[in-house]
Amino acid sequence: MGFFDLPSPLFRLLDMPLAPLPPAFRLVVWALVASLLSMWLYKILSPQKKLVETEAAALAARRELNAYDGEFDGAWPLISRVFRTAGKRLWLALPPAVAASLPVLALLVWISNDYGYRFPQEGEAVTAEARPGAFDARMMERRVVVRAADGEIVSDVPLARPVPVVEKRHWWNALIGNPAGYLPEAGPVERIELSLPAVEVLPFGPSWLRGWEVLFFTLLVAFSLIIKKVGKIA
Repeated sequence: MGFFDLPSPLFRLLDMPLAPLPPAFRLVVWALVASLLSMWLYKILSPQKKLVETEAAALAARRELNAYDGEFDGAWPLISRVFRTAGKRLWLALPPAVAASLPVLALLVWISNDYGYRFPQEGEAVTAEARPGAFDARMMERRVVVRAADGEIVSDVPLARPVPVVEKRHWWNALIGNPAGYLPEAGPVERIELSLPAVEVLPFGPSWLRGWEVLFFTLLVAFSLIIKKVGKIA
């Protein structure tokens, strides 16, 4: 389990009362929760008064530059002022924005694991590919068995969660872990890819639209903009 996976059991517990609802409605709730939490954290962590003053200065600088009608050389001080005020606002807003995004990142890790893929139902075919390609991989119920050319089993991986990729542990797994586990470091197989069926939260549109990503991120941005405006957050 990686650092950003630590809140996953809590998210899963809070998601249980929503289980009777369709996945799309549950994602609406989680997008609203994520936007409320991130915008609240950003508001309390950011210097709102300085941001308001800087935004006003940036707006005045842009207006003065737009109204300038002289020689190009004379515009450089105005252009410099526009860039300075924009850079100052970015400097004030970026650190709290990054800090406020961390809980959302942890939520995204959990959602991608729980709403990304599912185990196949009876009769659904799932292909498995081991790398290097000299090995034969096959999914049998909720485990993947990899055999060498002579039929010897070189890896037998139980799948605790429906994850399309199982591989050896990397350094980034300290931040984001693989809920299905890892392949043995000393084993000959580096990576196993599975064509698990994706969870469809929308019953219409192309395949890329039916997953959780488009719905969740669209709602997250929309809710965040609404909260920013209603809450008068700089």
